[in-house]
Amino acid sequence: MNLLHIISSLEIGGAQRLLSDILPLMAKGNEVTLLVNQDIENDFSKKIREAGVKIVSMHCSNPYHLKNIFILKQMIKGFDIVHVHLFPSLYWVALASLFTRVNLVYTEHSTSNRRRGKWYFRPIESFAYSRYKRIIAISEQARQALVAWVGAPSDTKRYVVVNNGVNLSDFTVKLVKEGSSKTLIMVSRFVASKDQMTVLRAMRLLPNDIQLILVGDGENLEVCKTFAERQGLSDRILFAGNQSDINAWIAKADVGIQSSKWEGFGLTAVELMAAGKPVVATDVDGLRQVVEGAGLLFPVGDEERLAAIVMRLLDDEAYYQQIAEKCSARAKMYDIHVTVEKYLGIYNDIVSE
Repeated sequence: MNLLHIISSLEIGGAQRLLSDILPLMAKGNEVTLLVNQDIENDFSKKIREAGVKIVSMHCSNPYHLKNIFILKQMIKGFDIVHVHLFPSLYWVALASLFTRVNLVYTEHSTSNRRRGKWYFRPIESFAYSRYKRIIAISEQARQALVAWVGAPSDTKRYVVVNNGVNLSDFTVKLVKEGSSKTLIMVSRFVASKDQMTVLRAMRLLPNDIQLILVGDGENLEVCKTFAERQGLSDRILFAGNQSDINAWIAKADVGIQSSKWEGFGLTAVELMAAGKPVVATDVDGLRQVVEGAGLLFPVGDEERLAAIVMRLLDDEAYYQQIAEKCSARAKMYDIHVTVEKYLGIYNDIVSE
């Protein structure tokens, strides 16, 4: 098959990380192209290119510009499947498809976003999603939330679930905490759906020998840095910025934290578990289903509960290893090869219709 994937950019994020894993596997036996608004060089783009996947830039630095519709109208022609990721590409490709016949697929990466709950977006979104032959939700919770939002029948076959996966071979499993190391890590963008602030507040309750690494960038980064400085936490917290070699950073830590206000799936939680780290995550839809029964959950915004969980993990080596082993076993359920196989099955079904 001749496949085109579309995303605004390869900046650091869960969807981008997923693409860097699935596109090289899809390229085995298929012709795969990735279309972005503006090409950037990082480990993601390098990995994709080295697998023989062509990255094409629209040379449009503003992903929200209306001219994207007319550029896309020409660029989506001739492909068996056009697979779109994230907003605003969701809208622009839907509109571009009015001018050309094409098989569209969209992946819904979250259970919520800023558009939902605003009544005037509902008819716009209902139209946009209607242009896609399949909408692939990354969790059942993401599917249910989307179906409710756009008003689709609850039993519709157009909305399917394919769980995200990770390339398990990229992570070195370490189940035993070494020595007196006490380092926490959270890998997430500093955006509305993530809650680094609760982790920072928990750091005030933890002993001074516990360090925190925060990997990521985004609109709330400076607010978090300012809070850390005012609370006297700066010497215990490393704001590492965007990093594409995520597994190397995860290897530096003893405990992984995924603090989110809402989440579609929790890909980073799976990566942390694949690396043999005990995972402590917020008890929210999407993330709960990935972590519950293996890692540990705490209520959104509850820094006291988070701090208590971290202290028990770091103080009790037997308990630490028990949770680490459960997390490592859970990660094996989310093999990226299974994800790709399911995607390709969906593509084949559409082409044969």
